[in-house]
Amino acid sequence: MKLKLYIILGLICYAWLVNAQQQTLFTNFINNPFLYNPAYAGVFQGQEYALQYRQQWNGFEDAPRTAYLNGYGTLKKKPNMAIGGTVMNDRVGLLNQTAFSGAYAYHLKLNKNYKLGFGISAGAAQYNVKIYDAKPYPTDLDDPFLRSNILNANVFDANAGLYLYSSKFFFSFSSLSLVSSRINWSNANGKLTAHNYVSTGYNFTLDKKKKEWVLQPSILARFNSPAPYQIEGNLKLTYKNSYWVAFNYRQNESLSGMIGATIMDQFTVAYAYDYTTTQLQNYSTGSHEIVLKFSKAAKKRKTTTDKVLDADEEEFNNIDNSIKSNLKNKKTEDEKK
Repeated sequence: MKLKLYIILGLICYAWLVNAQQQTLFTNFINNPFLYNPAYAGVFQGQEYALQYRQQWNGFEDAPRTAYLNGYGTLKKKPNMAIGGTVMNDRVGLLNQTAFSGAYAYHLKLNKNYKLGFGISAGAAQYNVKIYDAKPYPTDLDDPFLRSNILNANVFDANAGLYLYSSKFFFSFSSLSLVSSRINWSNANGKLTAHNYVSTGYNFTLDKKKKEWVLQPSILARFNSPAPYQIEGNLKLTYKNSYWVAFNYRQNESLSGMIGATIMDQFTVAYAYDYTTTQLQNYSTGSHEIVLKFSKAAKKRKTTTDKVLDADEEEFNNIDNSIKSNLKNKKTEDEKK
């Protein structure tokens, strides 16, 4: 009975935790904004796919492990629209969460410099507790509860966001888990709570002539009741739009360092290390995170003017080739004479 009691207590604790911070805290969000905002899909004209993995609190047995795969692509005939999706797996001890969602975004051009993106996503998540992985006391080995193997709970989820941006500035607002769906276990229950994210940043060009060095300060704020708000500050230095280093401070939690590179304008790899500033530093060597991303730019659509110019150029080339052919034939005839 002790084992059953501990697992039920664990579920009740989890039910309490789901009223606090339910979303994974990613440090490398600045290199993959689609993590927190579906409206980001389509900011990059083309296709983008990212694989992100986070190993939190290294040194703790059964500490959180999160794998996240997302991607989106702009529509060929309507480049101001994009569709995408995500698949995520998160494991903490005996608790395992698997989630998936689909996303849609629409981008509106406000003026010469600014665009505004609107995004929504919806999907489902499954939570399960693997009883067979439990380590029972010897006196509980014959407990019938062990035969249940897995406890399951399924839940619907939905997200929405706005993304205002230019070549130098961005402002993002998103709300995840909007519907507050209930998580029903056999012996406990909880619910998803809305998580609100606000972030903004600006690119400063440090060398005006070559424009090779860019400094981007940014800030991210998280809000979800009843948990207190949390703020992150980030400073990223980029060289030739290909190599960067960054530093991050997460309020009352950690200091982080990041490094990354983009190869051939398509393949990106980034790594982050978190050093905890709480009492956990006495037991953990920190957290690790890596991002692998592939980007493929869309082919530029030709305007009516471009098509007219192409037609004129083709006609000119045909005339030019005809003249050259006639001159060549005339020269051949003259040589025969």
